[in-house]
Amino acid sequence: MIALPIFGFSQDGKQIIDSMVVRSKDSVKVKKFTFNGYPYAFYSPETQAAVGAGGIILFYTKNDSKNLRPSKIGFGAFYTSNKQYKFSVNPSIYFNSNNLVVQMPVSFSFSQDKFWGIGNETIETGTEDFLREDFNIQLEVQIPPFLFFSDRFGFVLDYKHTTIVDVEENQFLIDETVIGYEGGDIFGAGIDLVWDRRDNLFYPTSGHYQFIKLLVYTEPSDYTYTTFEIDVRYYKKIFKNQVLATNFYFKNVSGDVPFYELPALGGHQRMRGYFLGRYRDNNYFSLQTEYRQYFWKSWGFVAFGGIGDVSSEITDLNLKELKYSFGGGLRYLFNKKEHVNLRMDIGVGRDGTTGIYFGIEEAF
Repeated sequence: MIALPIFGFSQDGKQIIDSMVVRSKDSVKVKKFTFNGYPYAFYSPETQAAVGAGGIILFYTKNDSKNLRPSKIGFGAFYTSNKQYKFSVNPSIYFNSNNLVVQMPVSFSFSQDKFWGIGNETIETGTEDFLREDFNIQLEVQIPPFLFFSDRFGFVLDYKHTTIVDVEENQFLIDETVIGYEGGDIFGAGIDLVWDRRDNLFYPTSGHYQFIKLLVYTEPSDYTYTTFEIDVRYYKKIFKNQVLATNFYFKNVSGDVPFYELPALGGHQRMRGYFLGRYRDNNYFSLQTEYRQYFWKSWGFVAFGGIGDVSSEITDLNLKELKYSFGGGLRYLFNKKEHVNLRMDIGVGRDGTTGIYFGIEEAF
């Protein structure tokens, strides 16, 4: 996929000028927010030509932002020449000295996806395409822990509706040999634990982040299964403007899992260079590291590499058969106050596959 930013614009604390004034007997308090937006264009064999726009709104829920992390509302939308589209909104709101966090990502999309089958040795047949429509919404509320030793304890509600619009020539969907061939509704609930000691949300230079999530999907879901995720990140500042970031990720599912909800290798965050879902199975792990450096004013670059694989059983993971990916990218710092980057990465996979990714914030 080739992605090209057309232009971008921003409004930060010095430039913007949207404020809420709260008057009292003794003082006048002012709350400000920042807005960064950018239109873009891209092309890929799946979507053909496409245009879209994205952005991020940053703000504080309290006047005193010294000990409070910035809240954000990320958003994006695109439309392609072959009538694919996606709309997404991703709010993450911090309250009460970061002890209360509310997140509620929402998205709606119509896309041409690919399904190669299940396992780590699936082959190209030329019949992988199918059309799908998705609506996803998740609510997560994190509070101070009361039974656990994490920084925050969260409750999660998840709803997804998927329609398989056209199976085209996909042999697995035509033959109805996989769970989820006709789409459906899934409802899930669960918990998560978060340890967050990063020095910055959008461009960490030191600290660590750990995340554990357990969700159970049961009636009235069309499918009954459980998911378990672990996400571990570590950041180390090497020299001035140089950072080494490392990420370990693991996901397991069990039960009657629709094929499109199986852990998927690839995409814009992990194992860049592979189509998201090029390999799917009940277990997926990846380990990646990334070197980040600014080299001139607001411009920077990254170099990354990673390994990963999928398997039906955890014990089936074989170090000798791991997939790998590597690549690099450019960064442009378009919000200096909160350190938010615009990024474009190029990733290469083991089989020579490539992917180009464009968006806001780092991959991890």
